[in-house]
Amino acid sequence: AFARRGYLPTAPRNASTAIVFQVLEAYRQLHRVCPKLSIYAQVQALCHLHGQPFSRSFVGQFSSTFDVYLEILHRVDNRVNEELKRDSPEWRLRNACPPCMYTLTDEPDLELSLLCSMDGNSSLKLVDSSIQYGHLRQDERVHRIKDLFLTPDAVDVFKDEVASAGSGKAPPVQHGDIPNSLLSTADCVEKWRAAAPEERKHAFALFHTTGVFALFCQHGHPLVYCDMIRSGELRKYALAVIDKLMTVFGNNIGLAYDVGCDTWKTILNCSLRDRALEQRLRLIVPAFHGHQHNWLCQLDWHPMYIKGAGKEDFEGCEHAFKDSNMLASGTRLATAFHRHQAIEQQWTFRSLDKHADSGTFIYNNYKQALGIIRKDGADLRILSSKLGTTSADYEQYLKEEKAYLERLKAEPEEVHCANISGKEREKLDLDITLKRVHGAAITAVKNHYRYAWKKLENAEAHTVALEHRLSIERRWTPADLAYQETMAEMTMRKYWVALDKLERLVVQRLLELSKLSMGGIAYKLREKIGQALRTRAEAMRKALDEYNKQAALLDPPRPKLRWEQLIELSSMGDFDLLRNARQDIRQLKWADPMHREATRLHFNIERAQEELVCCNVEMRRLLTFMYNEHFDYQHAIAAATPFDPPLAHELSTRWAERDRVNAQVARRLQQISQLPGFTGELKLGRRDADGYNSGDALVLNNTSGPTWVTTLGLTATETEWVDVEDEAEDNNNVEQTQAVNDTEEAEELVDFLDRLELI
Repeated sequence: AFARRGYLPTAPRNASTAIVFQVLEAYRQLHRVCPKLSIYAQVQALCHLHGQPFSRSFVGQFSSTFDVYLEILHRVDNRVNEELKRDSPEWRLRNACPPCMYTLTDEPDLELSLLCSMDGNSSLKLVDSSIQYGHLRQDERVHRIKDLFLTPDAVDVFKDEVASAGSGKAPPVQHGDIPNSLLSTADCVEKWRAAAPEERKHAFALFHTTGVFALFCQHGHPLVYCDMIRSGELRKYALAVIDKLMTVFGNNIGLAYDVGCDTWKTILNCSLRDRALEQRLRLIVPAFHGHQHNWLCQLDWHPMYIKGAGKEDFEGCEHAFKDSNMLASGTRLATAFHRHQAIEQQWTFRSLDKHADSGTFIYNNYKQALGIIRKDGADLRILSSKLGTTSADYEQYLKEEKAYLERLKAEPEEVHCANISGKEREKLDLDITLKRVHGAAITAVKNHYRYAWKKLENAEAHTVALEHRLSIERRWTPADLAYQETMAEMTMRKYWVALDKLERLVVQRLLELSKLSMGGIAYKLREKIGQALRTRAEAMRKALDEYNKQAALLDPPRPKLRWEQLIELSSMGDFDLLRNARQDIRQLKWADPMHREATRLHFNIERAQEELVCCNVEMRRLLTFMYNEHFDYQHAIAAATPFDPPLAHELSTRWAERDRVNAQVARRLQQISQLPGFTGELKLGRRDADGYNSGDALVLNNTSGPTWVTTLGLTATETEWVDVEDEAEDNNNVEQTQAVNDTEEAEELVDFLDRLELI
């Protein structure tokens, strides 16, 4: 009786209060745009509207009724998806983002087939129920969207095999067939909590769930997420997400993570290693966060230097969490089910919004790429002509720079061997020369200090082996010239080590400073770079102290270097200390400011050209998806009309809204095709996974194509375009929720709900 009149009762039997469907839908849409709006506030507003005194019991009634309403919508979604043939396992995940995933048979291969990013977020916490006030009410309900949530059991598969890369306990990495570009294991992650040893990632006992770890595609669609339970950002969460990603999407995935450099080292030491190498998984450090990593790390992992990354910044997680963080105030004290329900609702709406914005997203990326190619291309041509360089030179500069910075991380092999010899000689001098351990003294040591005797035996064995390697006939003493020369060599070696470390830190700082003077660097990015430089300042201070200590021990002593001298440096030409380094790089081309600027322009243009190719592919995928979706709905409506009119009505209502959104997206795609410099084709593609292909669908069941096809010029008829922003504003004014106006529609609604087994 309630449903026939458009109401949903607050209790299954003998209900005295009911809520109209429009109010429930209104709250759902209000919560969509303002996640901070709680049920408590909504009920208070309703009480004021109806002139009724507020009671907390109303909050519980509204909450329970809203749960039932969402369950109804979920079951309606299942019926609709079943009719659209979208009910197969992981269909949502495999088709979440048409520009990313709706691959066509006649499209070019991309260097990276899928670009996405993952990260942890600590805002969506859940307070432990044992700490909350009152009695715990059991709620056995679970999340509804099965392929969106990774269960704790799926995550815990990796809990025992994660070697803590930060603790130094990870087994050695076997290079095998790993590409050289992925062998670099950066030492820049000490300040990242996600890269810390697992034993340090404790959680405050107040919280049962400390946040979420989520994966998003480059267009912002949520793919999967899991809960972080009583812990920080453990590596098992990243590995579980990576495992799911590779299982579903296969080869050539570009995946960004704040500590992607360190995570790659973890992957190489776990069960995912072989699959990651076989499927050519490519980890990336996001563009904005990448500036917190040292320069050597950026050369290996920053999107600017990764083929196939295009102009994507891989900061999608930050944008998504900015919106989902507003849920935190209403979910921390909720039940686990209501928390998951809120996250699912928020991210389902996010996916719908991102589809509506997909045309604008591609349009902006296309304009950005064309602008870079036009402006930077002109600058690069001038520089290349002046310097006499080519693209091959810029690629070689990058290799030389990486090789230089890699060499500074460790001593040359011949010096390292000499260092080992020097340490052994120091040890022998201590045990034999200074302590006078000979003859009877050795017997005394053996009798009184058994372990010291074993130590001496080892030292003697090393000494004999060392003397044999160095062809020494008589053991050295402090008076020997060879002994004195070796001690001087060891002193010089310590100076070289200190100089190498200081040089590496200062050079990386100078290279970072060069970014601050670049055009087009936003204020926040400048702040991020500046913060990274301040963080590294402490390491430079320590390296400077060690350098001055070793410089003073030389004969003659080297001049002391002051901190103010380092801070005032603005270019490598000012760093006179490089003259005393193992390699003076000031005259090398890759270190010259003009060559460096030309190199930056080259790689920026290369990424922009990749972005154009990617956008051309995404346009056709999106266009073909919307075209085929039209016939999916039309066929489903035609099939359901004779046997299930309410379902056909629901399909028609949804398609009416979807068609308006697709028309707006299509207009954006048409605007892209009219941009000066457009290199793609605005035409439909072919997809073997469909039961029909574009062009064939027009004649199926006499179904006409979508109205916006004519506007795009895919038929002989041309249609005048309207302004996209004006049309978007008009669409926003269309009421999307229709009331039940007459008895016949009410009867159909009740019959429909009966089949859902809810009333």
